[in-house]
Amino acid sequence: MTEIHRAVGVPPAGRFALAAALCSSLGQTFFIGLFGAEFRMEFGLGESALGAFYGAATLASGLLMFWLGSIADHLAMRRAIALSMLGLAVGAALIATAANIGWLVLGLFLIRLSGQGLTGHLAVVAAARYAVRRRGRAVAMATYGFILGEALFPLGVALAMGWLDWRGVWMMASGFALLVALPTLWALARPLHHPKAPASSEGQGAPEPLLRRRNLLSHGGFVRVLAVVLVPPVVVTAVFLHQGTLAERLGWALTDVASGFILFAAIQGLFAFAGGRLIDRFSARALLRFSLLPAGLGLLSLSLAPPDLALWLLFAGLGMTAGLNGVISGAVWVELFGTAQLGMIRGVYAALMVISTALGPVVLGLLFDWDVSLRAMALAYLVYAIVLPPILVPGMRGFVRN
Repeated sequence: MTEIHRAVGVPPAGRFALAAALCSSLGQTFFIGLFGAEFRMEFGLGESALGAFYGAATLASGLLMFWLGSIADHLAMRRAIALSMLGLAVGAALIATAANIGWLVLGLFLIRLSGQGLTGHLAVVAAARYAVRRRGRAVAMATYGFILGEALFPLGVALAMGWLDWRGVWMMASGFALLVALPTLWALARPLHHPKAPASSEGQGAPEPLLRRRNLLSHGGFVRVLAVVLVPPVVVTAVFLHQGTLAERLGWALTDVASGFILFAAIQGLFAFAGGRLIDRFSARALLRFSLLPAGLGLLSLSLAPPDLALWLLFAGLGMTAGLNGVISGAVWVELFGTAQLGMIRGVYAALMVISTALGPVVLGLLFDWDVSLRAMALAYLVYAIVLPPILVPGMRGFVRN
């Protein structure tokens, strides 16, 4: 059953997307990072060594999504999410019982692939594929799930660490994935079935009935969308990783930076909510024209506003752009290519996002090393945000509004 005949309430695809995105938290960086000190102490690792192992596991899992993303096109959603939860449970159990660094890295690879990779991917694909009338709102539900996980899971770990060691917490996480998350998501996925016709469900689609990955990478519409939707995750990742450098340059207290993250999450959720409704009213492509602008204004404030005010403007601007981009990057592929190969298409996007977000912090670090001013960096971004999207959007072929 899809959402074609339902007009009110939260769509079933939205409920599944919220729960799946929440459960993906077990494989997200913010959750794994809570155990960084324990990993270093247990396995005798330095900061750089742990970062290298974690980066390798993340990059490998992200690149594998290039091929595994299409699992959402070939398996029923219930089976796909069950496999993902099993992988998450096994990965968490490997971390809990790891006797050496090799088993730890294997466990990290599995939870990054199954959690941050497949489960998060399936959440967005389900929302975009099955919620036809209220697609934007359903995709926004996935964003809420990610945000809710960031709020709840660190608190849960802090409470659990009061009576369990770190291995016990990871074993509990494995049990949660297997005994709670899997049956819950299995039940929520019950109404979600592939459309009977394999072609685009909305008559949108690319010229060819079936796209191959190599065709997708050279498809003008796909490349044009990438030039916009890859920018926010790259910028947000780079800024967050180098937050210490920014705090040092601008005299921010770490407590204020922590408060900035709370503002970021709140604004991100608000703009995901608004963006979902705007997509349902207009289109994801229409939002692409201006979605990068808030982050540009926030970055520019670093060189124009007083430092204390600039902190709030920065996190607010990043939150606005991240919230809009989260729902745009879930819905725009359906508008361009339909739903038949949505899993493959978004899997390729996810792999490219992993690569680009890995490069973003490196580029920003080099710019800092070369003493490029914050104003110059912000102006370069703002020019890109103002000029490129209005040029790229009209050429996104294959778009047919419902």
